[in-house]
Amino acid sequence: MRTILYGVLVCFSVGASAQRYYSEQFSEQDLGKSFAVQTHKVGDKCLTGTVIHTPVSSGQLDYLQRQNETQIRRRTFGELHGGVNLFIIAGSVSTSMTHRNATDTLSLTSQLHLQLELGYSTLENRQVVAGYEDLSCGNDFVYQVRYGRDLFLNARLHFRTEEDYKKFVTKIKIRVLFFKKTKTKIKEIEKFAANAVLSIDVNSNGDLPAGLTQIMANNPKHCRGSSITPCLDTLQKLADYTFGGPLSADLNNLPKVTRSIMIESYQDSGHYELLSQQGISSSEQYEDIWRSIDERYGKAVRDVQRYEAFLAVATEDEQPDAQAQLDAAKVNLEEMEALRTTCFADPNQPQC
Repeated sequence: MRTILYGVLVCFSVGASAQRYYSEQFSEQDLGKSFAVQTHKVGDKCLTGTVIHTPVSSGQLDYLQRQNETQIRRRTFGELHGGVNLFIIAGSVSTSMTHRNATDTLSLTSQLHLQLELGYSTLENRQVVAGYEDLSCGNDFVYQVRYGRDLFLNARLHFRTEEDYKKFVTKIKIRVLFFKKTKTKIKEIEKFAANAVLSIDVNSNGDLPAGLTQIMANNPKHCRGSSITPCLDTLQKLADYTFGGPLSADLNNLPKVTRSIMIESYQDSGHYELLSQQGISSSEQYEDIWRSIDERYGKAVRDVQRYEAFLAVATEDEQPDAQAQLDAAKVNLEEMEALRTTCFADPNQPQC
C-alpha cells in the first residue's frame, strides 16, 4: 500500500561527487564545515556563504510486515551510503529507530511507515574563510542539510520462544495490523498467540503529532495474546487518525527535523585552494566490527521492548520474574551502548 500524502517530489541537483549521509545531528550551522568521507568526522568551517532554504514537500505511506533491521535501514535510509557511515555518524535517534522498528525471531511486526521529505537548506555564493591555511579543511564539505520525518506505527506480537513464533506464523495468515475484525479471526489469533503479548508503539525522529500522543496516552498499548480486543480498538483509532484524519494537519504544525546531509568536494565546488594533499586512512577495515556490535546493540534494544511488554500484562505472581528480566535487559542495553560508543570511536580496543 503506497499513498502520497501531499506535495510532489522535487528533484535537486548537486555536484557530481555529492554523497548523502543520514543523521539528525546536523543543522544549518554546519553548512560549510569540512567533512572527512573516510572517517566521517566533521572539521573546521572552511567555507562561508548564503544559506538558502527550499521548502519543498513530499511524502509516502507504506504498509510493512516482518521487516528485519537490514530491511528497515534500507527503507528508512536507502542503499546509497547506508552502510558503515550510517553506524558512525547517525545519532541515537536514527540508530534506535532502525532497531526499534525491526522484527526478529521472537517477534512479529506489522507497521505503517510514513516517510516525509520537507525541503533543504543549501550553502550558496560560497567563499573561502580568512585564515583557512591554519584550519583542518580536508577535501569535502557539508553542502546541504535536508529535512524530513520518519514516523512508524507498530503492532507487534512478542513471543516467549521461537517455537511459539514459528507456530503462529505457520497457522496465521492474516495481517496483525488493520484487519477487518470478526469473532472468528480474533479467536484464531488468540488461540495461537495465547503465550504472546500484543504491543502498540509509535516512534519518530522528531516530536510526535499531538493527536498520536493523545491516542497512545489514553488507550491500551499492551494486551495478552489471549485477549487482544482492547489493543485492536486502539489500532482502529490510530487508523482513523491516519487515514482521512488530522495526521497531515498535525504534522504541518511540527518544526522541521534534520534527516540527512549532502557532502560535496572542494574540487567540484571550484575551491581548489582548500584541497588537502594529506592522505587519509580508510576506516573500511573496521566495518565488520561495527556491524557486529550494531547487531548486538539492536538485539539489546528489542529485548528491552519485549520484556517491557511482558511486564505490562504480568499478573501479580508473574511480576517478580518479569521485572527481573526487564532489569537484566536494561543493564545489558547500557553495556551495549557503552561498548558501541567505545568501539565506534576506537575499534582497536580489545573489547571490540
